[in-house]
Amino acid sequence: MKGTLYGVGVGPGDQKLLTLLAVETLHKADIIAVPDTGGEKTALNIVGEYISGKKIMYCSMPMTRDTAILRESHKACAELICAELEKGLNLVFITLGDPTIYSTYMYVHRLVVEKGYSAEIVNGIPSFCAAAAKLGISLCNGKEALHIVPASYEGVDELLRLNGSKVLMKSGKGILNIKQKLEKHNLLDNSKMVECCFMENEKIYNSLRDLNEDSSYFSIIIVKGE
Repeated sequence: MKGTLYGVGVGPGDQKLLTLLAVETLHKADIIAVPDTGGEKTALNIVGEYISGKKIMYCSMPMTRDTAILRESHKACAELICAELEKGLNLVFITLGDPTIYSTYMYVHRLVVEKGYSAEIVNGIPSFCAAAAKLGISLCNGKEALHIVPASYEGVDELLRLNGSKVLMKSGKGILNIKQKLEKHNLLDNSKMVECCFMENEKIYNSLRDLNEDSSYFSIIIVKGE
């Protein structure tokens, strides 16, 4: 019998935010697949207690916007995973936050399913939900819309014109440019940010006005609607 691939969301950064289903799935895995971006293995650190003695498979995921390079890395990762599934082994691919929200995992998931293997998704707590909790605010109320995009999205200006609340994910590198856009749309005073939510170096900004330098890749800006 062929094995199954599980895409497991490990939440925003604190081991205590792992779901019971995530822990159960980690325990039954034969191999843990870890996205390797060349930096700190944050997701791996979160699950370390639950994967003692298990084989670790590092999947190279370069931090680039070159779609050709990304396609090749996704394909290579899927091929490595399928080779183990063919042996009847179960794999867990861990990812920060939730696998269905801007996660590399979904590219691999589709390729594995296309090859005829079984793949399942185990949800995790999304980082922007955790950020809202840290700030003590709601993301949306009543009939209010909620818009979620990466801060590097080319249509951020158009997004900021929409009614409702906005979440700008992965905001760190271009924070000063984002501040200018928020100011332009009179939204700067409606904006708050959490950097490295639920991680050791977490920072909370109830105002962005005094923020004058780039922040971490793991920065989330929440712009409340009027």
